[in-house]
Formats: sequence, structure tokens, C-alpha cells
Amino acid sequence: MNDDRLRTAFTDLRNFEAAHAPRFDPEARKRAAPSVMPKLAFAMLLVIAVAFLLMPARKPQPSLESWKAPTDFLLATPGRELLGTTPQLRGTYR
Repeated sequence: MNDDRLRTAFTDLRNFEAAHAPRFDPEARKRAAPSVMPKLAFAMLLVIAVAFLLMPARKPQPSLESWKAPTDFLLATPGRELLGTTPQLRGTYR
């Protein structure tokens, strides 16, 4: 394609898009009906508030201090008392 044909093709494309593009009217939003979004937000807030009010109360959870691991018995190995003390070494060293 030479430059003239390319320029003509882009001009035709620009004219076609300009003819089919929606018209921009910055004042149209001001004339439009009030938005539904504030009403929807209020309704959602109301539903959440009612859900929290109707939610049953939770039982208090036990503290971590009273919790005992179900596998603690595996830590009681034979000879464990030897590992809990420091050996007394007696003898002469040079």
C-alpha cells in the first residue's frame, strides 16, 4: 500500500467510527433519574445488621492454658528422666 491509499483508508475508518459512536453529553447524567446505588447500599446494610442481631451467641472458648494436645503421651519415652537432669561428674582432671 502506498501512503495515499493508507491515508484514505484511515480517513474512511475514522469517519465510519465517528458516525457510529454514541454521542457524548456531559449534561445527560445530571438529567438522569437518581441512582439506585444509595438505596441498594442501605438495603445491604440493613440485611447485615439484621443478620448480626439474629445470630446466636457463641459459647465461650476454652483458654489455651487448659488445652492438652492429644499426642502428649508420645513424649513420655523411656529414659526421659535421664535427659531432664545434669549428670554429676566426679573425678580428677588435669
